[in-house]
Amino acid sequence: MNRSTSQSDRRWGALWREYWFEIIWVIIVLTGVFLLVERMNIRMMLWRWTTALLRTIFTGVLRVEGRVAAFILNTTLSDLVGMGLIALAIVAMLLRLRWRLMRSERLTALVCPVCGGPLHRIHRRPVDRLISLFVPVRRYRCRNRDCRWTGLRVVPPSHGS
Repeated sequence: MNRSTSQSDRRWGALWREYWFEIIWVIIVLTGVFLLVERMNIRMMLWRWTTALLRTIFTGVLRVEGRVAAFILNTTLSDLVGMGLIALAIVAMLLRLRWRLMRSERLTALVCPVCGGPLHRIHRRPVDRLISLFVPVRRYRCRNRDCRWTGLRVVPPSHGS
């Protein structure tokens, strides 16, 4: 790559970083003007696609609504009690699983599971934050340069609980 090309690329990159918001809105305005003055059937095609999409969505909602209504009408008291018991059991099992994970010495220990070395905290990933909605976790890395294990450790419950 020659020198002038890389300078030109840097200038366009700097221009984009500085004015990206304005550039996008100019493109949107130009697209709108084009759609107003063009003589092709783009407007009719877009209108047909939009109405077909809305019709499909509306029909799907009506079908789901009909099936939900039929389900509710055909549900007996024993069905409702059975569904409630199943839901209660699932919630109880999930809470017990959370309790066990938070008290597991293997998952809460702040030593490397591979080499037994000390760990230090590092930034979490988005999926770690999602897991923390159920069980509070932190991401750690082994300080041993030969190991460099990276993983999650469960935050143990506070002493009061």
